[in-house]
Amino acid sequence: MFTGKATDIPPGGSCAFQLPRDPSCASQARSLVAATMRDLNFPIDSIEDAKLAVSELATNAHTHATSMSRPELWVWARTRPAPELVVSVFDTHRGIWPVSGDADLFDEHGKGLSIVAALSSEMGTHHTRSRLTTSRGKCVWFTLPLPTGWPTATHVITPAMAASRLSEVLRARGIPATCRGDDSGAPVISVGALNIWMEANVFSWRTSRGHVSQPLIDLQEAAERIVNCHETAGVSASPA
Repeated sequence: MFTGKATDIPPGGSCAFQLPRDPSCASQARSLVAATMRDLNFPIDSIEDAKLAVSELATNAHTHATSMSRPELWVWARTRPAPELVVSVFDTHRGIWPVSGDADLFDEHGKGLSIVAALSSEMGTHHTRSRLTTSRGKCVWFTLPLPTGWPTATHVITPAMAASRLSEVLRARGIPATCRGDDSGAPVISVGALNIWMEANVFSWRTSRGHVSQPLIDLQEAAERIVNCHETAGVSASPA
């Protein structure tokens, strides 16, 4: 099972692939991320770094996940906080979280999180939901710089278009999202107590940590952050 293709990523889309529940999980993840990045004209060095990093994440998902659900590989791009490709591995097991310095948790050979951190621009983990079903779980992710010549959006994304697409993405993941207009007529999406405004160029919302904004082209990044907010509502401490 999968959604999206590499050419969907530059204009704000994503790819999501279901990974096998057997030891081939890591090799399948390597093949998929390499093929996706080749189609997006990443240099070979970046592709090799991504293959090694995603292999660590997929191996961890296969080794430590105890449910019958299959891991997933997600790939999308974001422009903020930097122009980067985001590569995530999702599983439904929230009982074990990778912790920096805990090598055994992440790699039986002692490499641990350090190998992913060394190969990537940024990495992290958070509560989320599947992109192929509505299952709850977590993802571990890393980013790599976008290549020179990355295509820019050739079409205007209006707030109304962004609201429609964001609502669709959230509902597909089982997140209840309602869309309305504010007093000025600007689209607003409500997810529980969280309100997301579609402004001229950005998604905008406020959390307990402060104001958040994300360019409209970064729809996948915005959706992931909103899903995390929904999944951690009432959670006293969210791994980061």
